[in-house]
Amino acid sequence: MAAIPTRRQPPTSVRHLAEAEARHGGFATAYVDGMWRGDDLADAFVADVAVLGHGRGMRLLRQACREGIDAVPDAPASLRALFAQLDEVPAWVDLATIDRDSAHIGRYTRQSGIVLGAASLVSGYANAAASRPLAMTGRYVESAGARTIEVSSWLVEISRSGGLERCSPGFELTVRVRVIHALVRAALRDDPAWDHPAWGVPICQSYLAYTLVEFALIPLRGLRTIGAPYLPHEEAAAYARWRYLGHLLGIDEALLPTDRAEQERLEEIYLLTRPPVDDFCRDLVASINREFLVAEIEELLPARPARLRQIAPPVVHARSSGSSSATTWPTSSVSRRRHARCASSSGPVRCWPGSTAASTGSAPCWVPAPGPVSVTGSSRTPGCVAGTACSTTSSTSRRPGGCRTRRGVRDL
Repeated sequence: MAAIPTRRQPPTSVRHLAEAEARHGGFATAYVDGMWRGDDLADAFVADVAVLGHGRGMRLLRQACREGIDAVPDAPASLRALFAQLDEVPAWVDLATIDRDSAHIGRYTRQSGIVLGAASLVSGYANAAASRPLAMTGRYVESAGARTIEVSSWLVEISRSGGLERCSPGFELTVRVRVIHALVRAALRDDPAWDHPAWGVPICQSYLAYTLVEFALIPLRGLRTIGAPYLPHEEAAAYARWRYLGHLLGIDEALLPTDRAEQERLEEIYLLTRPPVDDFCRDLVASINREFLVAEIEELLPARPARLRQIAPPVVHARSSGSSSATTWPTSSVSRRRHARCASSSGPVRCWPGSTAASTGSAPCWVPAPGPVSVTGSSRTPGCVAGTACSTTSSTSRRPGGCRTRRGVRDL
């Protein structure tokens, strides 16, 4: 295993550090330092789990979540320390206001599924240092669709009224996610395939903090772009919810964004310093497109004629490839004519992630997704199927193959 640097030098994959420091000063320093830090409390408990045995350790964790740490007389000191932090609700948390102001966010559940898969998660997957643990410790590339639905199941629980209360399923799932992160760090600590000098600590503080951007700033922005905006008080509640979730996930206060402006700052430094997108990232993004987005787009289209759904794969894969050439046309004449009517009459339409705006007019994108796409054809007509392309079936109730999911995140 390569030696882990002891100085606060950035991992070698970090780019544009001088510019980041010039823009963000001390926050840039905290961000780089966070790449060498995991989660001391959860990591200490996982170290004890190695001695206790995984089954017993998880039973103790589950009992502490459901009954309180005092109900676990044989809890190790590490578990008590972890729950001392979890049970201490910060003064800035107002769960009643969060629940009140989030009462009607479910009206955009269909749109949220597409934005989650096409704009939010792929932002993290485009960073090899942040996303590589997914591939090194499991089946994500092969089963991206199922894993994305599992994430969605967690999101459903934590977004319910009361979903962040102490004994709620959402609270327990969040704690289990935190411990899973620690288990991954432990598994990769001595793995020679993990390049510590280049990537820092697996699931480090900095990239963990950025996941809040993936679940708050990016979805809210994407939903606004596709014409499904939340009201100002609902957006404020979303940032407040994810601030508290960041606390429960063990994110250090120095990196924990409090509002939209701080999430935008975190997004800026993340995009500025992340490693270049490589083939690993492209394969990971392609996997979520193949396993999740194609099926979601198919559900947007009429069931009859069946050949109309042939549009879905070329739409998803052409856009995810970042190609600026025209997308692959559907093979059926009916689908091809429908596709043509959705294009701009004055030339190529270039659509960016989650955008309904186009360089040649206001033609809507077929689906919010990473990378530009150019679509050419005849004049667009009102009522075209593309006009509703940014609405999707709920991603929380269906697995590939039509199976139903139970509450909770399997395998966490």
